[in-house]
Amino acid sequence: MNIVDSPIENIRLNSRELFSAEKKVADYILSHVEDVVHLNGGELSQICGVSEATIVRMCKHLGYKGFYQLKIMLAHYVGKTRIIGIENEDAEVTTVSEFFQGVANNMYLIGKMIDNDTMQNCVGLIAKSNTIHVIASGNTIPSALDFSFRLGRIGIATTSSFSDELALSNINLARYGDIVIGISHSGGSSAVIKAFKTARQKGITAIAVTDILDCPLNKTADYALTSGVETSKVYVFGAESHINTSAILDALLFFLGKLKRTEKGLEMFLPETKIDGDF
Repeated sequence: MNIVDSPIENIRLNSRELFSAEKKVADYILSHVEDVVHLNGGELSQICGVSEATIVRMCKHLGYKGFYQLKIMLAHYVGKTRIIGIENEDAEVTTVSEFFQGVANNMYLIGKMIDNDTMQNCVGLIAKSNTIHVIASGNTIPSALDFSFRLGRIGIATTSSFSDELALSNINLARYGDIVIGISHSGGSSAVIKAFKTARQKGITAIAVTDILDCPLNKTADYALTSGVETSKVYVFGAESHINTSAILDALLFFLGKLKRTEKGLEMFLPETKIDGDF
């Protein structure tokens, strides 16, 4: 079997080597790629008239760990070839409306791609942690500082820094029960990867927040929350944009807030930003 990166090409090249029931599923996927991205294994099995075990076997025969991994690859493929909902891959974004339409479509794809159980596991771990050490590098550092600040506003102890050296020093001093969160658009930041390796040596959980699915950082993380929306041909969503990773961080904060935030906790902070009396 000849395994290639593109999920569609992978299925096309290898479908003849699948068993008949598996090929039935493969053929459906090829004809309904965008629909399949929004299905779970049970729904796909009902549509194709096969068992969920057949779907799992097909995925493994194609080189994937299971249907979820294949679905992520398909969602990534859809996002890359359709360019955030714009039919023409080479189309140039020229209006504010087109820009925000692209943002909206990206958010929808990210929501379908990220596994809810993985997100909730990360939320549970963060909520119970001693201290969260947030690290990023280069132009992703402001995202890390903002996320760290907002964690503090809901009562979660954090560290972060403009300096890679200081951030790594904080992680070197981390204790068991702490968590390291690394934010990287490409997932290839040497400083963040080094931080994850240090976390692994200390037995500390590491959570990656990235845009690129197949990246070094995800391979060293205990959990990876990845937008998977790589849109290099549309410059406004390239490496200089942090819309996608910021959306993932906002999702973490939303679910954490539901666990941690109380009215009493909010009142601890709000008086600092209010003006009493007339003005």
